Amino acid sequence: MSGPRRQSRSLPRCPALALCLLVGLAARAEPACDPEAATNGAGLRALAEFPLGVAVPGAPWPHDLLASPERQALVERHFNSITAENIMKMAYLQPAPGRFTFEHADGLVDYAREHGMLAHGHTLVWHRQAPRWMNRYEGSRDDFIELLRTHVATVAAHFAGRLESWDVVNEAFDDGDPPDWRRTIWWENIGPEYVEIAFRAARAADPHAALYYNDYNISGAHGPAKLDRVLVMVDDFLARGVPIDGVGFQMHIDTDAPGPAAMREAFAKVVARNLKVRVSELDVSVNQSRRYQELTPEVAARQARRYAEVARAYQAAVPPGLRGGITLWGITDGDSWIPGFRNRPDWPLLFDADFGAKPAFCGFADGLRTAAGE
Repeated sequence: MSGPRRQSRSLPRCPALALCLLVGLAARAEPACDPEAATNGAGLRALAEFPLGVAVPGAPWPHDLLASPERQALVERHFNSITAENIMKMAYLQPAPGRFTFEHADGLVDYAREHGMLAHGHTLVWHRQAPRWMNRYEGSRDDFIELLRTHVATVAAHFAGRLESWDVVNEAFDDGDPPDWRRTIWWENIGPEYVEIAFRAARAADPHAALYYNDYNISGAHGPAKLDRVLVMVDDFLARGVPIDGVGFQMHIDTDAPGPAAMREAFAKVVARNLKVRVSELDVSVNQSRRYQELTPEVAARQARRYAEVARAYQAAVPPGLRGGITLWGITDGDSWIPGFRNRPDWPLLFDADFGAKPAFCGFADGLRTAAGE
């Protein structure tokens, strides 16, 4: 994921989502959103009876939360959980063999605790954003197992008691037909057992944090095959007592797919195993066709509806005791990874680059509120 790009404009505000959409579609004026009206004068988090989180940048990444009063104001008003977008990944916590650097990650965790927020760890093991020395490491299978266990145990123990949960392993499966194990340094040198090793090491180091497996393309937009493959692993873990508490659905989705029924079906498969469901990395892309150079009223309205659908589907399919929460993958459009990674303009989040609430904010608020029966 590349650094943030400034892509969106501040939109004028409107007292309610329905009025915004009518004005936008009928008069072709820019739609808008009034966060005070959308949340009845409270923050967005007041509408959710589960953790409502956001991924935040930390130093030395651009737009570091701790150096941005504007971002802090949005986070503190609207969210009760944070995830470090990058700085808890392997490359930044162990940049050299045996040398762990926790300063910047500790800063975010301390910030969360000081403001009464939960902190979620992302991620103990991933095939991307590993340090160069780790990608070049050579040794026996036992050497790689020791390397993996040491990293997971050291990091999880350092944060033990301060994090609510962890993404233990991220994206272990590919997008093949059918999906299969992704050929990573861990799979190639240890085999599929590396996932189990990581989960067992995490539980031993922090017995109280909820442990998640996290992946993309499992929420129904591309059919059920990848989620079903993940659940084969999950069922094996449950049968053998391998510690796992939930599944994280990344949900980097767009305005076309998945539909609400597909989302509910995907969530329900995890619920049926009595595991927690986290929407772990939510954003809604609007420029998948590359047609737009700015956020139009019609596109903003479609995005608002999609955010509402996600909130409703989550609460309809996941019972309260299994709701690990919903986390937005970024604070503002200017922080989003999508424009740089996909090399196109896009405006996927709830706030524009000038920190103004978008129709997406009001759509999401409406979905949370109506699903809760208000």
